Amino acid sequence: MQAPVISGFRQLDPAPRRFLIFVAVNVVSWQNIVGPAMVLFARKIDMPEFLVGLLISFMPFAQLLVLVTMPLVTRLGPKRLMLWAWFSRNLICCIVFTMPWALRAGDRHMAWLVLIVAILGFCIMRAMGSGGWLPWLHEIVSEDRRSVYFSTETAVTQVINIAIMFVQAWLLAGSDPSIARFLIIYAIGIAMGFLSLTTLRRIHGGAPFAYRRSFADEVRAYVTAFCNGPFLRFMLTATFCISGMSWFGSAAVMYIRDALRLHDSMNMAISGAASVGVLLTIAPWGRFAEFSGSGRAMFKSLAGHGLAALLMLLLPLDGPWRAIGAGAAMTLAGVFCAAFMVAVNRSMLNQTPEHNRIGYTAAWTVSTSMAYGITPLLAGGIIEHFGLPGFRACFTIAMTMCFAGAVLCLYVVRDGEGARPHVFSVLHPVALTRTLARITAITLGLHESNREEK
Repeated sequence: MQAPVISGFRQLDPAPRRFLIFVAVNVVSWQNIVGPAMVLFARKIDMPEFLVGLLISFMPFAQLLVLVTMPLVTRLGPKRLMLWAWFSRNLICCIVFTMPWALRAGDRHMAWLVLIVAILGFCIMRAMGSGGWLPWLHEIVSEDRRSVYFSTETAVTQVINIAIMFVQAWLLAGSDPSIARFLIIYAIGIAMGFLSLTTLRRIHGGAPFAYRRSFADEVRAYVTAFCNGPFLRFMLTATFCISGMSWFGSAAVMYIRDALRLHDSMNMAISGAASVGVLLTIAPWGRFAEFSGSGRAMFKSLAGHGLAALLMLLLPLDGPWRAIGAGAAMTLAGVFCAAFMVAVNRSMLNQTPEHNRIGYTAAWTVSTSMAYGITPLLAGGIIEHFGLPGFRACFTIAMTMCFAGAVLCLYVVRDGEGARPHVFSVLHPVALTRTLARITAITLGLHESNREEK
């Protein structure tokens, strides 16, 4: 049995393969600039928790620009637009290298402003070009290979993440890493961002659209997607579920640093361990989504994510077991979040009509960006105001929303075989035990969907 990266890579056509190579290089840039190291950097310069939440929210809120930039996709084409935007975002992010000057000026607020401006500029330019990402994928990845593509993309991402996290853990080793070490991480990210442009240029497709809509046509394309009842219900359900997972993700890194008092290097090592878990389990989850449908895959992965939030909530604040428990909770959360995103992206693309892929993918981006953007702001404000009880509130909300979202997915995402069970049968103790057993079997690759003959 081959590794998920190799087996998935071989099943794809040349264009999706080249896109995966671009993704691999791009992930290095992404994780070094807006990954967990950004949160640790912000706390290093004593940025308040609410502003940290604001930093996290920049990326999804910037994605709302897709509503006004989608005409650029049709006129310039996804490829040209992404090349221009990816170059600009890395150039603007170089502002972060003025951080030593800001700190020497003795004003922490100036240092906060430098990081905010660098990240905000990076996110805005990324959003300007990202509107071409999903339409380009819709063009080059055939429908019967989309689950394979997304599971392979996730596996590629995790392979890179593992290396990045442990390199960052090495760079941040010690009880009080210097500002210079964080700037080295950013230098690597920006350099790899420029390098990703060379891989992007080699991908076929992404040409300007032959039919260029008027502004009124663009608006109608978005409205059509939002007026499609089944697709709207699907979007709202997915947005609710993503928000539930984001309550966990927005609080976890700060909780490990500030409440569990683990060093930054340990924090990055835990994130690396979570990436290892995703790498080892994403292929079985992708096959399960194809075998049983996205709805059942989303149900089971969200239930698992709710359990990860419960585990983090129950961790002791002192003692050697807190690091092991935090690692287990982060790994489970990473595994089930990745599994959910494979299933939900598969379902979204399968419901997107070819003639309106711009409007549907834009509507999807706007809806999910609201969850990714609003949640960290709320989490940061609660944590800053309440402290430790605020962290616990975030994990409780995450657990509750994930369990509720899991049940919703069974009834809203109807792409699998068989009748949907009644809500009370889902909550029955025997059914819960059976669900936990199946989640474990899928994650370990023991489900029947993982057999080669299937």
